[in-house]
Amino acid sequence: MPKHRTTPTTINPVRTGPGEKAKAGRIPPADAKFPELSTKKRLECRVLLEDQILLIDNLFSVDECKRFVKFIDELPLELTPPKKRGEAERVNHRISVASPDFAARLFDVIGPHLPNFPYPASVATKARATARAGDSLNSNIRLYKYTPNQHFGPHYDDSVVDPCGSGSRSEWTLLIYLTGVEDGVKGGETIFYLDNKMKKQVKAPLNRGTALLHRHGHECLLHEGSRVESGTKYILRSDVMFVN
Repeated sequence: MPKHRTTPTTINPVRTGPGEKAKAGRIPPADAKFPELSTKKRLECRVLLEDQILLIDNLFSVDECKRFVKFIDELPLELTPPKKRGEAERVNHRISVASPDFAARLFDVIGPHLPNFPYPASVATKARATARAGDSLNSNIRLYKYTPNQHFGPHYDDSVVDPCGSGSRSEWTLLIYLTGVEDGVKGGETIFYLDNKMKKQVKAPLNRGTALLHRHGHECLLHEGSRVESGTKYILRSDVMFVN
């Protein structure tokens, strides 16, 4: 079984969570006109790593990905600030947008293809032995752009509480790759480490339109966004939320 929350000896990973939205550039939701999304049928949610990493190919169509890339490029993205002591290195352009409406629409698109999720080991009890479905997506929508030589060093994703006050809490990260190898992107894959020496790893393929989901909080594996060698990587991020 993979070890969770392992700390390698060569780096100081940072946890991401509520503070991320305070650091990223933000715009009022009324100013963000998200592109339209269509519902999808017969998509497969496949397992990359049991109980840890899931992939859904073609969640966004080619045209949808292109529209989102254009949308991101028209936003006032900000470059991440220099890392502080004890943080993982992160260099990319980003912005976050608070949009409950878009989060609800995105959940309508991805929800039918999601499996039931297990309770985290930190809260699981005999009464909570069965898996359950996610209830929503985080309304804090984060948009990332990585150009050559940009990357996000090894880190953990923390669980967060719904910013809209519903009381739900996140347990799985959702990343949607808006560009990939089909667009000439080399490097930039999300890499998960299975041991504290960072020797055993699982690398998620960087395919356009694919959704990657992985556990976070107490169940999170150390992971990184590897350095982009060429091309431009665009990502949409949210989180799967659960009502306890």
